[in-house]
Amino acid sequence: MLDGNKTSLYDQIQFDSDVEKRFVENYLKEDEKILCFFKFPNKFKISLPKIIGNYNPDWGIVRMSEDGKYKLELVRETKGGRDLALLRFPNEQRKIACARKHFAELKIDYRHVDDRTPYWWESEKEFKQLRTIEDE
Repeated sequence: MLDGNKTSLYDQIQFDSDVEKRFVENYLKEDEKILCFFKFPNKFKISLPKIIGNYNPDWGIVRMSEDGKYKLELVRETKGGRDLALLRFPNEQRKIACARKHFAELKIDYRHVDDRTPYWWESEKEFKQLRTIEDE
């Protein structure tokens, strides 16, 4: 458990891995634009087909946009790397693919990140555009 701060929903922050711990310490607790964040409780599940298994996302985040004009409602899934093909279990890839569609229907920005992802608050599309610009 980590101690919460003024933007964490709870006094204590649970984490399931070192990647999650570093994501909280390096990004969520340090970002001045974050209004609120929380770890989804284990009981919160998105129902998926039985063959895939139900899904429990990692983080709910409310953050001001870079220009401070509007709020971003984000769900972020933290994994040990950004390449989905390298995840340990095939069902993790399927769950993330289903979660993308689920949150898109709800108009909530969803993305999987790791503890070193720059611009972690950007949507997948915006992040890819930023990377293209930086690579030029």
